[in-house]
Amino acid sequence: MIWEEELHTCITDTQSFDGQKLYLTPYMKKLIENTNSSALRKQFIPHKSKNNFQFSSDYLREDDYMPIPNLIHRYKSKVILIATNQCACYCQFCTRQRITRSGEISFNNFEKILDYIEKHPEIEDVLVTGGDPLILSTKKIVSILQAIEKIESVKIIRIGTRIPITLPQRIDAELIEELKQFNYLYINIHINHSDELTSSSKKAILSLANAGIPLGSQTVLLKGINDDYKTLKNLFEQLVQIKVKPYYLYQCDKVMGCEDFVVDVKKGIDIINRLFNQISGFAVPKFVVDTPEMGKMVLAPYSVDRIDDNILYLANNSGQCAYENS
Repeated sequence: MIWEEELHTCITDTQSFDGQKLYLTPYMKKLIENTNSSALRKQFIPHKSKNNFQFSSDYLREDDYMPIPNLIHRYKSKVILIATNQCACYCQFCTRQRITRSGEISFNNFEKILDYIEKHPEIEDVLVTGGDPLILSTKKIVSILQAIEKIESVKIIRIGTRIPITLPQRIDAELIEELKQFNYLYINIHINHSDELTSSSKKAILSLANAGIPLGSQTVLLKGINDDYKTLKNLFEQLVQIKVKPYYLYQCDKVMGCEDFVVDVKKGIDIINRLFNQISGFAVPKFVVDTPEMGKMVLAPYSVDRIDDNILYLANNSGQCAYENS
């Protein structure tokens, strides 16, 4: 298959970047070269010496919430299933670099994972991620999803992927036809900049949407890449036009290797609150920060400035008003 040939000829280099990992599909390499996009180059090309790392490798303490290998149970009703540690391209700000930069993950405990989920009926939502699960064969993906779907307590299955951006050829007719069979499957696509939206990636995304699969997006706020109003406005409006609901804008995790990407959180709040009043609410994601102690916390959009007695003071970019709560 074309996508497998593309994947097998990935450009990889672990020697020329002081221990940092370069891994690109020929598709993404060509895109970076042809567009000379700094937003793409900064995301995928190593630029930092490993000796300059300051953050920890497991900032969110995911390993503490891993009752069995390859399964993270951090929230009562949700689990993360790490289906692979492989990606089509490696992002330099990856939150799971401790996993994706290691040797190939051993996924020989799938039956134990299924057994764990069955024995915890409070689990209703399973996120299949990695790495990138869509890098697996279609047969393997289908077998994972079918096994999860058989568990009665599970009401939502999600796939977290960047494949429509980094290897759009992978979204072929066979994969789409197989994914159509799952009634409560959702796909969240990781995308950070409109330069990633090529004719090929748009075609791949629309083919999923037109097959009836609900799509959302996840974006990481990254210094010097998308940390401004116009860039994010352009991205979110383009996503809506190809049937993708902007879902989360993440504050970049303080993970080892992400030191140069972290933006002042106040800037993210300001951008999202400003967008909320300027574009369709449907196109505005929640701005969240993921914390080791309490998980995801929503920072914006948020209009309540303060509450005094029975008065709510509401604020946005246009000013402030009072709302009597009676």
